[in-house]
Amino acid sequence: MSGAGVQVHEDGAVELALDGTTLGLLRPGLVEIDRRPLTADGEVLTGEEPTVRTRIGTTTVTWWARRQDEHAVWEIGLDLRNEGSEPMLLTRLDPLLLELQPELGHWTTTWYRSAWGDEFRPRHGTTRHDVVLDVRSGRSSHGHSPWLGLEAEDHPAAIVISPAWSGNWWINALAHGRISAGISPWQLGIELAPGETLSAPSVVLAVGTTTDEAALTLQRAVRDRWLARSPWSDSAPPEWNHWWPYEDQEVDEAVIGANADVAATLGLPVVTIDAGWFGAADAASDWQEQRGDWDLVNTARFPSGLAAVGDRIRAAGAEPGIWIEAEAVGRSALVRRQRPEILALATDGRRHDPSYRVTTVSLDDDDPTFLGYACLGSPAGRSHVLESMSRLVTTIGARWVKLDFNVDPDAGCTRTDHGHGAGEGLFRHYLGLYAVLDEFRSRHPDVLLEACSSGGLRIDLGLARHIHGFFLSDPDWTEHHLQVLWGAARMLPPLGILHWSQSQWRGDHPQQRVDWATLAPERFDTMLRAAMLHRFGVSIRLPDLAPALHERLALHVRFYREHVAPLLPTAVLRTLTAAPGRGGSGERRPAAQLSDEERDVHVLGAFDLDGTGAPVLGVQGLDTRRRYRVRHAGHDPVVLPGAELASAVPLDASTGQTSWLLLIEPVED
Repeated sequence: MSGAGVQVHEDGAVELALDGTTLGLLRPGLVEIDRRPLTADGEVLTGEEPTVRTRIGTTTVTWWARRQDEHAVWEIGLDLRNEGSEPMLLTRLDPLLLELQPELGHWTTTWYRSAWGDEFRPRHGTTRHDVVLDVRSGRSSHGHSPWLGLEAEDHPAAIVISPAWSGNWWINALAHGRISAGISPWQLGIELAPGETLSAPSVVLAVGTTTDEAALTLQRAVRDRWLARSPWSDSAPPEWNHWWPYEDQEVDEAVIGANADVAATLGLPVVTIDAGWFGAADAASDWQEQRGDWDLVNTARFPSGLAAVGDRIRAAGAEPGIWIEAEAVGRSALVRRQRPEILALATDGRRHDPSYRVTTVSLDDDDPTFLGYACLGSPAGRSHVLESMSRLVTTIGARWVKLDFNVDPDAGCTRTDHGHGAGEGLFRHYLGLYAVLDEFRSRHPDVLLEACSSGGLRIDLGLARHIHGFFLSDPDWTEHHLQVLWGAARMLPPLGILHWSQSQWRGDHPQQRVDWATLAPERFDTMLRAAMLHRFGVSIRLPDLAPALHERLALHVRFYREHVAPLLPTAVLRTLTAAPGRGGSGERRPAAQLSDEERDVHVLGAFDLDGTGAPVLGVQGLDTRRRYRVRHAGHDPVVLPGAELASAVPLDASTGQTSWLLLIEPVED
């Protein structure tokens, strides 16, 4: 789509257009100082991007809209500078202010609720009514996902809005067509010192003729301009992770070694040790209680130490990965008593906002000020987290870090001895986190950095600039995974997505119950294929896997490494059907397509969730004048005309299959 663009008006407004149709006017954002709006006419500056600079009294505000290369995607930001001699209190920072074109009429709206194990739950509305999304949990995806899609009811036009921030944010889409977005002003009070310059968290905007098209162009921009990249990360290695089948109750160095041996034979090049490796020398210790004591190894489980475990994994033929919840501090952690200066505290004694269900683990009923994490707004907190991560990676020789965060910071730390004000603790924490992650990647450029947060409760374009990929959710049963994937693909490219195939849970989650001893290979195939259109991993007891399942897993890992992983650095993920839904809702025969558009190579994943038969669908984006070789995992290839594949893909369900994974690549005549 080449018809997207902006035009700057004399008054500083920026006209947003698509194929000659004006979608709306972008105006310099909304700023409040001490709860009073800051408004004035702006000076339009020339340059590579639309820029408006406003000077009010002693405050300079610069608003800009920066296009992401050739993509129909803009990053919209605000920079403020205090030119006066007194500090000022910033209480609202909305970079995005969009007035929809009235002549286009009403728009449908789509957004996502998000909670633990219930990420990307779709919600729908219309601009006939207000849509106000306001996250107050302190995690970008706990409450709502930071994404809003709008599609004109009577015109081929759509807009996607995504605040690029990992903490609290909001989007206000009011019924009269006025939309603002940025960091949430709830409990916000950022102190801007004399001479200090501050950049507000930006908001990303994408346009297209449909919401799906706008989401695809956003995927391309995030892939090319946002995600952290490295050769090792771009190789998209599949992983084994110990967590769900062993948790911190049955894991030890013998378990890791035995699984590493099998992982290597299966072609899984990464073996990740999840929670349970740290803390006191007690086989019954609880990982939640001792988070933060990252200098201690639980020698009851790992008597040889982490360096030896890393050597053991490498000896098996794999690379070690390691889990850490580096920001967190558990209730019983020694570091809580030894390093009180790093703790994030709510010194005003407030309780968490009631708009979400608090999921922070190991809070302290006897100390309501304890928030359960190290404040990265403080230099001491940043040093603690950075050095903990760096020391751990160096000790075990890790090539993969799973960075978790099982904490709801709410409005954040209110201490005033950390170098931040009482109303800006959360804001400074996330700026500190971004700085720590950048420094970590600089020190360890060959380490893949995966972001996890109670599963998928911190997925956003702010964090995307500092890590290599996101974990989508803790639960991963096939139906749930596909629903979550459909939502995540509205924001992230497949290179930025990781989820495991359905895991072998030690716990008692009702949807995760599987009798692995009698599991049919066809169902196992479906579980694997559902998680193979992006970064891939498994969390099952590999040494106990039945021979037939071992064979199926080896075949699919090989297919992933040979045909899927090489596409991910340049691919997008198209959803070809409506989204499936948990609990038997939504589309029951969903399909999605991984596409390297430059090379015209595609991987099609199709699923039959209810045993009603194969989906009937065509492949998108093919050259109908070409012929394509179609290879189904585990089957001989066939050659078919592009025109035939574009109208209907031959999917055979006669042998009891409930899933299909097809490689489709052009045949050179």
